[in-house]
Amino acid sequence: MKRRDFLKYGAAGLATAGAGLSPFESLAQTLTGTTDIKLGITDVETRLVDGNKVNMLGFRLYGGAGALATGRVPGPVLRVKEGSSVKITVTNDREEAHGFEITGVPGTKTEIAPGSSSTISFTAPVAGTYIYHDSLGDTPLYRILGLHGVLVVEPLNGVTSAGSRTPYSLDKLVPGSRTAVSALFDALGTTDRFQGGADGKWVPAPLNAEASIREKVWICAAIDPKFNALIERGKPIASSPNLTSNVVDNFVPSYFTINNRSGYDLHDDYDGMLPVIVKNYIGEPTLFRIVNVGLAHHANHFHGNHLMELARVDLNPKSSTYGQMIVPENIFEVDTTAMWPMQRRDLLLPLEIPPDIPYQIPVSSPTGGQFQRMVNKQAQEPFPLRYVMHCHTEMSQTAAGGNYPQGMVCHWEVLGGLGGRAKVAG
Repeated sequence: MKRRDFLKYGAAGLATAGAGLSPFESLAQTLTGTTDIKLGITDVETRLVDGNKVNMLGFRLYGGAGALATGRVPGPVLRVKEGSSVKITVTNDREEAHGFEITGVPGTKTEIAPGSSSTISFTAPVAGTYIYHDSLGDTPLYRILGLHGVLVVEPLNGVTSAGSRTPYSLDKLVPGSRTAVSALFDALGTTDRFQGGADGKWVPAPLNAEASIREKVWICAAIDPKFNALIERGKPIASSPNLTSNVVDNFVPSYFTINNRSGYDLHDDYDGMLPVIVKNYIGEPTLFRIVNVGLAHHANHFHGNHLMELARVDLNPKSSTYGQMIVPENIFEVDTTAMWPMQRRDLLLPLEIPPDIPYQIPVSSPTGGQFQRMVNKQAQEPFPLRYVMHCHTEMSQTAAGGNYPQGMVCHWEVLGGLGGRAKVAG
């Protein structure tokens, strides 16, 4: 498939379809017990994996001790409860007009003049993962320059009859989907495949946190520096009709990012950044909320475990459910998930015993800070076990010469066997 075919699906039609804790716990605390959220649009400088710097536009969070005063790409993860009344005020600190919209939530689209504020009010929709972004003029320009983030809506009725917590309001699902979701989350921690007992149950992130050790938000994007060169701090964005009149066809990305990082910069998490890496023990299932706010197609491929595909947005404009999140009646196992522009997917990494690693006669005592296992009295690979996640799309693989130097590649870790967290804590 040609590059243009990959990119054209990111045009405005899809962009507006109806469609321990993280380091940011203190940042998100301002949202606890309130529906009044204050965001700002401001300048952000990003240092790329090769040392180059680009100007971007980012959202900041106003108010409270955890305010994000300097802005960030991606914007802060916002969490609200399904059915709650939400008010979001966006202040534009830039010298050009901007917009705001939550994809899939009617009545949330607004425009903000330079130096002004605009407020939207809405009822939090059905539980799931949503994208907020700048959609001014129905162009993806400002979205790809950094004005994007995720809204997580927590369920009102997400507990199965057996007491297992899920990411969805079960009474809002069709019977087949409700049965499938309940069966999977009830199986966690209770079967030979999904072991772990009570600790093997999925635990959602707290409402006052952006993410957690058992729930990750991945925002996939791409950077074409010639578009970033239009941004100058304190001045209106530069006029370049030849470039911006057709953003999709002119966009040639050279950096492919998760949470605004690529290549080696994705090997670990750093303070001040939305965490990416899963570091858990066998029997600690972890939810991925993955969205693609860029213009390139991605194919996120996981090693070590298959993932359970829980939900995806319907991007077929001819479908009666176009723009809606679909929870399937038959939950498939996948090792690769297609992320078209403006796609949203929820996937569960079960943290089951990796099928390619012998797992008998565990040694519980640490050796040099790592746990080792014995099979037939021979030491096996020491924990942590690290499994790669890499994008199968060729553009990402070959950026800057291949082997992902500027591509979308990271890993997830198995820290130890069943009950390992309790052993370490004890």
